[in-house]
Amino acid sequence: MSELNIYRCSPRQVREHIITCLKAGLAPFVQSSPGMGKSSIIKDIANELNLDVIDHRLSTSTPEDLTGLPRFDADGKAYFAAFADLFPLEDAEIPEGKDGWLIFLDEANSASKAVQAASYKLVLDREVGQHKLHPNVVIVLAGNLSTDKAIVTSLSTAMQSRLVHLEMKLDFKEWLEDVALKQNYDSRIIAYLNYKEKALMDFDANHKEKTFCCPRTWEFTNNILKVIDGHSSKPLPDSLAPLLAGTITSGVAVDFIQFTKVYSSLVTVDDIRRDPDNLAVPSDTAVRWATISHMMEKVTPENFDDLATYANRFDLTFRILFFRAVIQNNPELRSHSAFRNAMTTLSKYLHG
Repeated sequence: MSELNIYRCSPRQVREHIITCLKAGLAPFVQSSPGMGKSSIIKDIANELNLDVIDHRLSTSTPEDLTGLPRFDADGKAYFAAFADLFPLEDAEIPEGKDGWLIFLDEANSASKAVQAASYKLVLDREVGQHKLHPNVVIVLAGNLSTDKAIVTSLSTAMQSRLVHLEMKLDFKEWLEDVALKQNYDSRIIAYLNYKEKALMDFDANHKEKTFCCPRTWEFTNNILKVIDGHSSKPLPDSLAPLLAGTITSGVAVDFIQFTKVYSSLVTVDDIRRDPDNLAVPSDTAVRWATISHMMEKVTPENFDDLATYANRFDLTFRILFFRAVIQNNPELRSHSAFRNAMTTLSKYLHG
């Protein structure tokens, strides 16, 4: 492992570290390749801490956004007035039902040098012009990596020392549990990406396609499938290739569509329930992933005993996926005897 990679954090670690920084009164700056979910994590933290989010893109700012505009008082003295919709000051009223604000300065390292300089006081001194921010305000910054050919302006040393720097890496297991399973992604997407984990993120700064695979574009794909067929378990038609090619790239789109063809040969839940101990387990790897994902989507308290019996006849990796989905989507089944039996051998994988 190179020194550069030692301190890269998984999304869960980034989340934990951001919360620690905010409690310490510091401003964290999160960087990653595009489309990995930085914004979602930060907004989810705001929701957890019951904070109103003020989302402001520094890349589109002018210095005046951060310093305020000049005004004159009744005595003719000039002062800078802050933009009230961007920066809650000491006398601001906390939004009803909230405990404060989270100012999210996105695309922070895409801002001009002048905007960066104007933000020094905001980030470290918590002031806008001569006005102090409300004590219930926290600040988080995010941006892309300079190595990814995104529009990036290197941070000045003055700005660097005002931030706590966190670099986020993608973790497939965390994405599966915290995003795909939690948000009930299409079972065909879950099956395919377990079959080909590298297809979750194939970003290359020198890529020639118009887009690339990343958590954001797979979210787009999930939304498309929801509109097209309501997240069924049917094979996808070849006619969908042009649309998905503009989302997850042409090569992956075609491969994903061909992968879904195996759904036409899957065993049904009724087949499993009739004889879970003796029904043949698929030998083809792609069909195994599809079968387990199909079972994850169809599990209920009534059929869980039979589906768990059948799942336990699969290799360890497939069993882990099935019971992880049970934990996420059917927490009431934790007390089921079949789940308790599975925990005997899988506990370290399900909670590791």
